[in-house]
Amino acid sequence: MNGILVLDKPLGITSHAAVDAVNRILKFKRAGHTGTLDPFATGVLPICVNGATKIIPFMKSGAKKYEALLRLGVITDTLDPTGKVLEERDVGITEESELIDVFSKYVGKISQIPPMYSALKKDGVRLYEYARQGVEIERPAREVTINKIKLIEFSPPFVRFMVECSRGTYIRVLASDIAEDIGCGGHLAELRRIESDGFTIEDAVTIEDVKGGRIELTPPGDALSHMKRLDISVALAEAIRQGKQIRKNGLSDTELPSFTAGDRLKVYEGSELVSVTEAVVDSSDIAGLKDGAVIFKLLRVFN
Repeated sequence: MNGILVLDKPLGITSHAAVDAVNRILKFKRAGHTGTLDPFATGVLPICVNGATKIIPFMKSGAKKYEALLRLGVITDTLDPTGKVLEERDVGITEESELIDVFSKYVGKISQIPPMYSALKKDGVRLYEYARQGVEIERPAREVTINKIKLIEFSPPFVRFMVECSRGTYIRVLASDIAEDIGCGGHLAELRRIESDGFTIEDAVTIEDVKGGRIELTPPGDALSHMKRLDISVALAEAIRQGKQIRKNGLSDTELPSFTAGDRLKVYEGSELVSVTEAVVDSSDIAGLKDGAVIFKLLRVFN
């Protein structure tokens, strides 16, 4: 079994624990998720299993989509419902138009300071370990992109909204910043990821589904839709699996998609993904990309 299982991660467990729960049932040789969700969050958690774990570094870092619930007026140290309440304030805001005006300030490229309660490391130590000791570490801001924020429902003190954003965005920080901008502070009360790495919540199965055998693995190559496809013969596929590099002059023009040096391609034999490659110029011929000067460097090989 090689492929991607899209799990609807349940509330209250880590992403690692969710992978372990699936693995105890299906007993994969290898399994790894493609993007952490906090324990209080639920939703789309793609899990690459067995040979599909090799594609994780090559999956497109596409936009992620969340449905979030912001609790105004209550500030916690973790910026989420698992933390200690630091302060409570009057909400004040009553009009949806005011919320929408604040949302508009956060669309586009923005700067975020990662939260202390996060898995980022400083001198080999997780930030949340410092935070638990009451130690505040200086964190450099990072640039992220918010493609869209849409108000779903405003029922004071709760604000439900949808956000589409780049990988690496902390929704807890976004919610806290929005609440501070409103003037009352707040924390992220609920978070559900509804899209990640091209997979949606409609693709997802629950742990109960897995227990009942109701699963379907997505082929590894389907997660590489951003790469051009190179189809090869059975004989060449076998040579690649033995470690042989592909040379451009060993292929007919009809088999080659258009590409430039540095492009990554997915290599297929029939319906089977054989390799992920990178087009490079042979060091013995650095004058240019003339026929025979290009090698498709093997980055990963799938047996």
